[in-house]
Amino acid sequence: MWTPEDRVLVGDYGSGQAMSDDQFRVLEPLIPPAKPGGRPRTTDIRRLLDGLFYLVRTGCQWRHLPPPPAFPPWPTVYSDMRAFSAQAHGRPCAIIS
Repeated sequence: MWTPEDRVLVGDYGSGQAMSDDQFRVLEPLIPPAKPGGRPRTTDIRRLLDGLFYLVRTGCQWRHLPPPPAFPPWPTVYSDMRAFSAQAHGRPCAIIS
């Protein structure tokens, strides 16, 4: 059975570590701002990035991403990943939640 001491050793999600504050500070300037007007952003971008890194680290399928509150819902992580990818490749960026 997992104890709090075990979880400290392996991270919040059971496989590797969540991003440290220092790692997030490096990535934070690269995160696009919320779109002006419309609804405010409701997705925690840090959790979204943790979800992307979890997928890369474990090789799990999108639909097997641990559910909230560990990460945002998998369709949100997937759509934002596609938007980040499109923006990085110079294509018009889709909605980033």
